[in-house]
Amino acid sequence: MNIVFLGTPEIAVPTLERLFSDGHKICLAVSQPDRPSGRGRKVSPTPVKKRAMELGIPVSQFEDVNKPEAVEEIRACKPDAIVVVAFGQILKNTLLEIPPFGCVNLHASLLPLLRGAAPINRSIMDGLKATGVTTMKMNRGMDSGDVFLKSGEIPITSRTTAGDLESVMKIVGAELMSETIKMLEKGALNPVPQDAALVTFAKKIDPTERKIDWSLSAEIIDRKIRGLSPAHAAFTFFRGNRIQILRSELSGEAGAHEPGAVLTADLEVGTGNGRLRILDVRPEGKDAMSAADWARGSRPAPNKDGFGEF
Repeated sequence: MNIVFLGTPEIAVPTLERLFSDGHKICLAVSQPDRPSGRGRKVSPTPVKKRAMELGIPVSQFEDVNKPEAVEEIRACKPDAIVVVAFGQILKNTLLEIPPFGCVNLHASLLPLLRGAAPINRSIMDGLKATGVTTMKMNRGMDSGDVFLKSGEIPITSRTTAGDLESVMKIVGAELMSETIKMLEKGALNPVPQDAALVTFAKKIDPTERKIDWSLSAEIIDRKIRGLSPAHAAFTFFRGNRIQILRSELSGEAGAHEPGAVLTADLEVGTGNGRLRILDVRPEGKDAMSAADWARGSRPAPNKDGFGEF
């Protein structure tokens, strides 16, 4: 097939690589514009742009892929299909109607569950025990198109972070998209409408959600920490300094404690219900480290120090 590929972050890269290795002609890769990132706010190419250039695939970047100049560049490629993986912009009808085989999206949930911008994060934060990936035919709705294929269930354990889940999903997703395009080319797919009665949503992560409220239960806080780690990392304060919490685990029995209080030397922390042990942190302006290494330098005092408003 002649394919135009739309994608931006690292999760989209394995699918680009797989379609390329399958022998499809990727006539154009389209990515979001390069933006500052990281502690130094350095402008770097998006992961999809970087990999496409390494593979010799032409790259274009548009602030709005629906603008006439962008649409005409894509149309000029005469794609059989447009493949979309975590691109970050909504496609309008002028693009959706270009390829004869349609626009195929890889979504990081088992649709119709978790439509929206943050399905990986929300699957953990909502306490799901499993999730998966789906390929679908795009329409103008928000992840509401007919389903082509779904993966098997990907388990979410009590230790799974969003980063862990993404690492699995990007490989599973590449395989699923490969199979979808092969079957689509053969005319062997019958897209199935989503069941509207089962729809749930995964809204975009609001920056205000990242601050930890230690008065909540240990289970809810733990799910938030794991669901936001590492890209959107949940944070709190210690002695007035902001610190990101990257990994945690439930510890001890249920019961109320002083919210945020350091209870033990191995960083068990009190919550509104139960204890939470902090495992990995990222202090402001520093690299990620184990909580034990951080504690050796910061020396939090049990029953005296705490996180949050102490």
